[in-house]
Amino acid sequence: MTARKLIYDVSIILINYNSSGYTQECVKSILEKTGDNIRFNVIIVDNCSAEDDYSKIRNLDETENICVVRSKINLGFAGGHMFGLQFTRAKYYFFLNNDCQFLNDCVTELYEFCEKNENVGMCSPQMYSADGNPVPSFDYFPVISSKILGTGIFRFTKGKNYHYRKKIYAEPIKVDVISGSQMFVRGVCLNDLGGLDTNFFLYCEEEDFSIRMHASGFDTYIVPYAKNIHVGSGSTERSLMIRKEFYISFLHMYRKHYGIFKTEILRLILLLRLFKKIFFNIDNLKLFGFVVFSANMANSMRHKQKVIEIGRE
Repeated sequence: MTARKLIYDVSIILINYNSSGYTQECVKSILEKTGDNIRFNVIIVDNCSAEDDYSKIRNLDETENICVVRSKINLGFAGGHMFGLQFTRAKYYFFLNNDCQFLNDCVTELYEFCEKNENVGMCSPQMYSADGNPVPSFDYFPVISSKILGTGIFRFTKGKNYHYRKKIYAEPIKVDVISGSQMFVRGVCLNDLGGLDTNFFLYCEEEDFSIRMHASGFDTYIVPYAKNIHVGSGSTERSLMIRKEFYISFLHMYRKHYGIFKTEILRLILLLRLFKKIFFNIDNLKLFGFVVFSANMANSMRHKQKVIEIGRE
């Protein structure tokens, strides 16, 4: 199905990677909870899933305002979302993990908040776990002082602007970093910043984008009126390869924003933490060596993907 050319109020972009069950439930919650006062569509990007998994979602685009597109290569998180962006136009873009489910009309709540606050570049719902318990929905900028002294340092450096991550707030709050699982982004900001950095394959896209958003002069908020369940790790298992990818992305993000000197301090901190664990798990020993010698973009999974010829009946 060809995506409509009109400009929507909100385009929701989901990535499916061998996790069609999550995608189906996510889409169901979007359609059930989103009010008809918002012109929205859903772009589902199949990130080169197995054929049997893709077959379970490909007919979703027979539903009005849902478009399913398929990539011949696994583009990762940032790349998948930027691929989906090519098939729609909207005032706002909602990058949403497929293992999320709306608890209320998140789209309308976030849309109306941004419409009333022009300096908000992006925002996010309050997250809840699968069993309904609230979970932290934001983080702090990963400055080197917090890596040495812990995030408690922010109580002193931020003063009245400090927000405790585990507290549930009644009103919207300005934050540093929101979860990459649910980023509601103003379209003009996304365009001006060039979108998500596709050098990141799986991790640290949200830190990178939040830092760039802040540098551009726009604010990032948590909007607790909007409520969303995030299951977590719906399509990504914590294998050794995936853990290596985190270190690649984290060090790349740090080098990009904080320079080589602070990156090497961070590497030392990471190595000390891994060293404490190497006697308990052989994978930690492997990760230790990897962070010492090989945790660079050349070894990212991004460069190990193969193009798969795909068809559609």
